[in-house]
Amino acid sequence: MAIILSVLLQELQKPEGHRLEWLLYFDADTVLMNPNMPLETFLPPPHLSHVHLLLSKDWNGMNSGVFMIRVHPWSVQLITATTAYPIYNPDVELKWFDQSAMGNVIKENDYFRRSTVYCPLRWFNAYMRAQNGRDMNPDSPSYLQVHPGDLLVHFPGTPKDNLAKTLGPYMAIAEAHEPEWEQPLENTGYIEETKTFWQGIHPPE
Repeated sequence: MAIILSVLLQELQKPEGHRLEWLLYFDADTVLMNPNMPLETFLPPPHLSHVHLLLSKDWNGMNSGVFMIRVHPWSVQLITATTAYPIYNPDVELKWFDQSAMGNVIKENDYFRRSTVYCPLRWFNAYMRAQNGRDMNPDSPSYLQVHPGDLLVHFPGTPKDNLAKTLGPYMAIAEAHEPEWEQPLENTGYIEETKTFWQGIHPPE
């Protein structure tokens, strides 16, 4: 969290026309599968300027292994509050520490909650399919698994000793630059999907 905060502060010191608008954070256990996917695909349209944080959920609730955050003072406040949460709430059990702290900050504060949007997990936080990277995992919902054309695949909870074995097949696919996986945006279905999704999100009254 300290690194994210540092980058946010550095960007906010720049003139508005020279700073980044959004940051994409991702854990180290992530493999980029489709470099042809523009990150702007998933951002909210201009009229939703109150949206500053894009997250996703899995069966455990919020997953902060990959998220998009706007370069904005609000974001500095959120990351600062997340970092301070364990200090000011020492008796609160944080199962996943930073992730749990951020989740609690958002749940407990309407100021942060109303500027956070939970997007479909596959947009920018898809999980692995079968071990070989080719087949679907019948024991996991399809909407959580990476599909050809998706931006990336994330492996939350994978033990460090198993990272190379688990990520290996996906890294091989990524390094081969296979056309099936590195699809242009217009072939993925995300143009219409993101448009429909954001049409269902409205500015606060």
